[in-house]
Amino acid sequence: MNNIYITTTTFGTFSSRPFELLEENQIIFSLNDRGRKLEEKEIINLLKSYEGLIAGTEVYSMEVLCKLPNLKVISRLGVGMDNIDLEYAKTKGIKVFKTETRPSIAVAELTLALILDLLRRVSLQNNRLKSSNWGKQMGELLTGKTIGIVGLGNIGKQLVKILNGFKVKVLAHDIVEDFSFAKKNNVDYVDLEKLLKKSDIVSIHSNLSSKTKKLIDYEKLKIMKKNALLINASRGELIDESSLLKALDEKLIQGAGLDVFENEPYSGPLINYDNVVLTPHVGAYAKEIRTKMELEATNNLIKGLKNG
Repeated sequence: MNNIYITTTTFGTFSSRPFELLEENQIIFSLNDRGRKLEEKEIINLLKSYEGLIAGTEVYSMEVLCKLPNLKVISRLGVGMDNIDLEYAKTKGIKVFKTETRPSIAVAELTLALILDLLRRVSLQNNRLKSSNWGKQMGELLTGKTIGIVGLGNIGKQLVKILNGFKVKVLAHDIVEDFSFAKKNNVDYVDLEKLLKKSDIVSIHSNLSSKTKKLIDYEKLKIMKKNALLINASRGELIDESSLLKALDEKLIQGAGLDVFENEPYSGPLINYDNVVLTPHVGAYAKEIRTKMELEATNNLIKGLKNG
């Protein structure tokens, strides 16, 4: 029998079929019961005996992989692979899979929710009203705003399609420019500095790499409009959180909506800001998408083990 570990904390919440598939294929599985993303030391200590992983966004660096002697298959529950040293995995003969089912629409919809929440002060007024405070806060329209999208990949494009009904102006910055999509959806490609200067709302959807780590730092935040909002539902490391805190204290921007953080689970000082809306990395947590992704990740794992 194969022995595998599932690192994502909510796996199987909406469907037991992935577990049934594992049992049908005589695969013994263990679950992450810590309620959070595993740290590198924990991965090394916990997973030494396992042959397969259904993995989340925890880091599988060369230093980690070299200390997992029995590992044969990593089945990534998601499409991003920046947390896995793919070259080293290949040299070790570890098969790596990712899901083809993309959470793009789920992440794009959450991004819209964060934007609308901040513009209309939904969370703030909800919390105040539940504390018996009827004091009303004036909000703003999304309609007519200029939206800057940093990273116009699958998620960024889904966001553009959703925003089309709001009659917004969309600016985009990306290394790869899809002019056909841009023309069809009235998107203007610009450099990052212009995007930050001109946008009322900046939404980050870039991949994480050595070049994009802490892409949004204090100098970038100073460029933004004083009444601008910053949204991140991509990777926490794309924003320098200490710089964001400084920018909020100095009122360089109006507010922020974050689904991802440099260190998760997050319990830092951003929780104390009324103009910051936070969610616990739930961009892909729409049950319709999640169920499909879990089934696919399970089938990928089974395939990898059988062909090994």
